[in-house]
Amino acid sequence: MKKLVGLLVISTSLLAGCGEEKQDVVKLSYVDAHWTVSKYSLEQPVVLESAGETLAACTGDLTTELKGDLTVFDTVVASRHPMTDTGWEYGFKAVTYIQGDENYAMCRDMASPHYSVEMVDAFPEFVDLTAGHSIRHYPSVRPADEAARLAVQNADELTEAGNEIEPFPDTVMAFSPAIHGEIELTVGDRPSQFPLFAFEPMMADVEDVKLAIGYDSRDAKPYVLLLLADLYVSVSPLHTINDPTKEEPTYDDLVVKRLPLDTELVPNKTYPLYEFSYTRDGEAVTETASITYRAAKLLSTDERKTLETHPNEEYMPIVTGPLVYLHQEPFDNESTVSYPAVLRAAGNEMDDLIQAIDSAEPTKRVGDQGDYPLLTIVDGLKGQEFKVTYKQRSKKLDIYVTDQSTEETYKLTSEGAETFLSYFPDLKKKPKN
Repeated sequence: MKKLVGLLVISTSLLAGCGEEKQDVVKLSYVDAHWTVSKYSLEQPVVLESAGETLAACTGDLTTELKGDLTVFDTVVASRHPMTDTGWEYGFKAVTYIQGDENYAMCRDMASPHYSVEMVDAFPEFVDLTAGHSIRHYPSVRPADEAARLAVQNADELTEAGNEIEPFPDTVMAFSPAIHGEIELTVGDRPSQFPLFAFEPMMADVEDVKLAIGYDSRDAKPYVLLLLADLYVSVSPLHTINDPTKEEPTYDDLVVKRLPLDTELVPNKTYPLYEFSYTRDGEAVTETASITYRAAKLLSTDERKTLETHPNEEYMPIVTGPLVYLHQEPFDNESTVSYPAVLRAAGNEMDDLIQAIDSAEPTKRVGDQGDYPLLTIVDGLKGQEFKVTYKQRSKKLDIYVTDQSTEETYKLTSEGAETFLSYFPDLKKKPKN
């Protein structure tokens, strides 16, 4: 994105130096038609018509600290459906509005698993300020009540899908949510392969997350049981080996005892939670299972700018440069299209193509509609849509682009048209009207 913007600035500056400022043709913005935006809800999401305010959140100066007592209001999620069968156009951004000593927008998107936080003067009009939920900076843990123990003990999920899991009822613990972060579990000196669970701002309306340990005697392995909203128990094996060359240990005749713990969890401090007693290779083993709360990283302004051009591809591989398509029908938010209904600009570097479009000159004329009347640019969360028309002359093809948001039409230069055709060689295979 930075590279593209820099290219356009250079183009504009050169022309301005000649006495007349060149009008930008490529003007990337947030295209509402590409996005579905809705307020998150456990019941029925509320659909919002405009994407711009959500996508623009956390694009200014960022803060790395949320101060004061926190109240969480709406979370808004914007998602861009894959336009083509490659899926490269997929995008999402979640924004939660929070009040503390300041008003905050807290964002996460496809570039990184980390959050960005921006102080805002006021919340958008669609934020419901009558429906806030208090949430703590740090989570707390305590033994769960009898109702939670019974809910875990009698959960259908323990015997569904071939499961034969026996819970240890006394191991049920209740975690009050924090604004962000993860809970890690370590058995002896072996950390769990994945966090037990992660906190998110939208969990502010969840009273507690309940954790328990179960056991399947058939494979002699412990299981993590999570009770969500006191309705549903998720069941997953407790993996404590990160080295694929080593075997996961077995826990014959496992007994799990809950240790006394009722406290707020300070980040990066380890707390003993359970005692695991079992037999391994004929020997009695007793190990302590401990938990650690890791607060989420909040990105600085410089870190966020770096991610705009170098996303964390281990988190979610995405294409960092612009994608440029010619297509026959408008893209929509429900279906994908594939060749030959859509042509993707050839190659990986789009600089010359973007320059060819941006160097086009304003005109009142248009050409004739061809096989591919639509052009779409997608770059990061932004994009632009054009109509394309063509006029075949004896020795060359004139190409016109009309910005769909402004209805302004531009004609590509002769060199620009040749560059355009080099990126879309399929256009040369069929004569135009």
